[in-house]
Amino acid sequence: MNYSPEVKTKMFKWVSDQNFILEEEIIKAQGEEMQQAEDREILWGMLQTMGWHRIMIDRLQDNNHAIDITYWLEANCKGAYERNGRDFIFEDSKDAVLFTLRWV
Repeated sequence: MNYSPEVKTKMFKWVSDQNFILEEEIIKAQGEEMQQAEDREILWGMLQTMGWHRIMIDRLQDNNHAIDITYWLEANCKGAYERNGRDFIFEDSKDAVLFTLRWV
């Protein structure tokens, strides 16, 4: 198609504006994700000083492995726990030991 220079200029400006908006949204989302990770590290560090036990497994084999761990946690943990991907923290040392024996 043959567009006039005015139309091409308007189209270019519109695309540039959209790219700017998208870049800003990506930067904001990444910043929020980084802040959440930092907040979690601070909180988990405080929990560890209070006697909680942190365990990180080497890797998750697949989604079924992750689901199996989730079900195991719900069925077997007596105390509080938190999970973030492969990283776990347990309030009860017995839960941490049982988890380690089963999954690590």
